[in-house]
Amino acid sequence: MIKRVLIIKNKLPLVNKNYEPGQEQDSVTSLGELQPIIDSIANKVAIGQMNEEIIGNSKFTCNQIESILFVINSDSNEAGVKEIFMSELTSLFFAVFPLDYVNSWQGNDVSVFKGFDSKLDQLRSSFENRIMTKPGSRRVLDTLSVMELPQRFQKTALVILDAKIASFEEVIEKSGSSPQETVANIQEILNAGFLYTTKMGNKVFYSVKSFSEAVAATTAPVAPVTTTSTIPTAPLQTTTSTVPTTVPGVEVKKRDIEKGNMPFIIKQIKRDLDKVFDAIINRKLLLIILDPETDKNQVLLNMILDTIQCFAPERELRIVMYTKDFIHPRDADIIRVERDLLQFYSNEVVLDLDNKKIINGHSSIYLHDIINQMTKLKHNECVSLLINRVTLIEKIAQDWAKIKKLNLPSEDFVSNIRAKHSPTMLEIMEKVAFNAFMD
Repeated sequence: MIKRVLIIKNKLPLVNKNYEPGQEQDSVTSLGELQPIIDSIANKVAIGQMNEEIIGNSKFTCNQIESILFVINSDSNEAGVKEIFMSELTSLFFAVFPLDYVNSWQGNDVSVFKGFDSKLDQLRSSFENRIMTKPGSRRVLDTLSVMELPQRFQKTALVILDAKIASFEEVIEKSGSSPQETVANIQEILNAGFLYTTKMGNKVFYSVKSFSEAVAATTAPVAPVTTTSTIPTAPLQTTTSTVPTTVPGVEVKKRDIEKGNMPFIIKQIKRDLDKVFDAIINRKLLLIILDPETDKNQVLLNMILDTIQCFAPERELRIVMYTKDFIHPRDADIIRVERDLLQFYSNEVVLDLDNKKIINGHSSIYLHDIINQMTKLKHNECVSLLINRVTLIEKIAQDWAKIKKLNLPSEDFVSNIRAKHSPTMLEIMEKVAFNAFMD
């Protein structure tokens, strides 16, 4: 988890955003108990240099660009902070506030930078919910393996090899190829079994190694702390016996789909219910907003949860019935939250039962067609239809995942799916394979 982001000029924080749940937000210009650590880090980082240090169970990633110091405080095992998040953070900040402007800025009133917080929230949420290729599932791209590729792909491969990690836009810029040519080249390199991908929102990064597992950073000493610090300085000890299987408040169970009411929810939510279906079948977090005063006995909530279970009839779902605290998207499948907490979940699908609408999410033509077929069915008929369709989708997605993992010929399989089912099945097949079966 990204715990805190600091952007500092001349020891004055221009941006100081704390994301640790349960902790009060310091004033923008105050670093609180982090001050001695940040001072120590600032003394070590040279202009144009990027460093990572692990202190207790926290990792500090730092980048000094002229007069500006960027500091990201994350969990010690968080992956891709240096390679991805830092690069995106600096690019985003200077896109909003040009480097010349920040260098020449003087004064103590940092309110001019306050508007960056919302963009930072979106960036962090996108990073926290990134989709990454699993380590060990692809071939290593090195100089020798580049030479195995057809010559027309080698330039693109060498650009990524030199950069170690590059976005699609960076590959175009450095290779000088057209977007169409770059898309084709990258796809061929991927088909050959090379490259790892990391997807943040609509942006994809290509790399020679996976960033789904953190690489150990250097553990460095810090200057003596003159105040009592809550950050442990002892090395992180990992013992499986003390790690809970679920976070507090998460109930793991399979709901009773017979107690659901699909016709009711279809009538209540007249549009975009396929986005809820898409989130559940792709193992993405679904947030529910429902005023406790309008459902004091949780009758409506339980009926809605039983209905949503129909989108995953054979799975146990991790459900939080109600919380006023932030829970990480990776730790649950469905969370009923306070509306105020939505600021921390900028990309997740929200089922707003108070306003009878869906917020965020991705539409699927195939899933939308299934929802449309259920509009005139009774609940038990909806259940039968969904059991059959979900079983079919997951079976095809599992087969597709095996083909991708083993790098087997795929043309016949794709043609068969297109002919037997529908071209729209291909999209949901690809997504479910990647999100559910590409371990």
